[in-house]
Amino acid sequence: MPGVTITANYGAGGSYIAPAVARALSVPMLDRAISTEVAAALHVSVQEAEGGQLKRSLVDRFLGVLAPLSGGVLGAGTDAAPPENAFPAPEDSDLFREQAEVIMRSALASGAVIHGRAGAAAFQREPGVLHVYLGGATQARIVQGAAIEHVSLEQARKARAEVDRARAHYVRRLYNISIDDPSLYDLQLDSTRLPLDTCVELITLAYRSLRPDRARSDRGAE
Repeated sequence: MPGVTITANYGAGGSYIAPAVARALSVPMLDRAISTEVAAALHVSVQEAEGGQLKRSLVDRFLGVLAPLSGGVLGAGTDAAPPENAFPAPEDSDLFREQAEVIMRSALASGAVIHGRAGAAAFQREPGVLHVYLGGATQARIVQGAAIEHVSLEQARKARAEVDRARAHYVRRLYNISIDDPSLYDLQLDSTRLPLDTCVELITLAYRSLRPDRARSDRGAE
């Protein structure tokens, strides 16, 4: 099951690096598409699917019409801040996780880059999947995030806190692990020090060098 999962903190350039890696490997990239497909499968709005949160009655969900896609949520294709309450409710987490994993696994069957969406947690022991973490010093990420999003440093500073907190909460709620756990990742890059294009090249090289016969087993042995 080939593919790359990319977990990127705010300002780490995931919205640039992930699609560039997908182009370099000639595979599709999944980010917001996952939310759309989950919403269709569950008959809920995209906004609900983005947060893994189902709010309406069963009848209303089945009769619901997909809402416009909201940007900047938990590893979607941007570094912008998530909307309010973009967290999966405990009673919805299992259902949302199962549906999202079905869609991600289907994409990975023929190769894909998954940006965010707790891909590293979902497929941590899958052979042939490279798990990448993009980070950097907080201030450096704020500066780079402001440049990527074309916002002020103050706006980027606020977004950094909101996005990092939201993504950590999302992974913790769905998988009960820390998004910053280094054992989840095969490759960790400071993408505020390395040029973004260099990060793309390193990830591409690492993926092509991956030994698919060697599944990750470190967490399974705990």
